[in-house]
Amino acid sequence: MMKRREKVFLLLLTIAALQGIMVAEANTTAAQRLMQQLDVNKDGVISLKEAVRHTELLRNFGLIDDNEDGKLTETELAKSKLTPGSTAPNKAGD
Repeated sequence: MMKRREKVFLLLLTIAALQGIMVAEANTTAAQRLMQQLDVNKDGVISLKEAVRHTELLRNFGLIDDNEDGKLTETELAKSKLTPGSTAPNKAGD
């Protein structure tokens, strides 16, 4: 049987680990969340085929795709104010 002190230590360690996970998730950007959610083949980009699963992203796909290669990189997502959930600043001329 575990001693009371060991149980308390294990509980505190568990709480600390959960807090770390929550902080990490809170600091994840909209671009990172979309990439994790939609980049099914894990090639580092979201293709048009992958974006179909997210209506709002699909609606703005062509406007977010700066280099018009038919793929969204995390950088393109991060800098666009049109990225769902984004807090990117407005670019001049938008």
